[in-house]
Amino acid sequence: MDSTDDRTTAATPAPGVALYLRCYPFDRTAMDFHRRALESLARALELPEPLLHLDNGRRAADGLPALEALLRAVAGGWVGTVLVPGLFVFSMDDAEARRVAGLLERHGCRVVELPSRGLLTRPADTQEPPPAGDGGSRTPEPAAAAA
Repeated sequence: MDSTDDRTTAATPAPGVALYLRCYPFDRTAMDFHRRALESLARALELPEPLLHLDNGRRAADGLPALEALLRAVAGGWVGTVLVPGLFVFSMDDAEARRVAGLLERHGCRVVELPSRGLLTRPADTQEPPPAGDGGSRTPEPAAAAA
């Protein structure tokens, strides 16, 4: 009988997936929208369920504890993919936002942004999407409302 302890040969779990969201000033609606969109992206990419890191309502100058925790998790190998709506969540300054994304990537983390609506591919026979502005809500035409 083999006396090898199976606990020492267990596979190391794969790094997880995280979402990072931040808005200043506080904005519940946008955060919910972005969170749902990023969770859908994770499913489309067949990634594990992501863990949310949220600094909603926080200014960068006051510190971003969720981003700091995320950076530690990435550096420790616990997170291998970070989903964001855009690099702007790291900073409104483009150079600083790229610096933070680069730091994550140097630790072996993949940073994935939501695709821009204008960059999404669609079949040639489909109609153009409704114009942006109010999130797609429309008042029904009077004839349609009466039906």
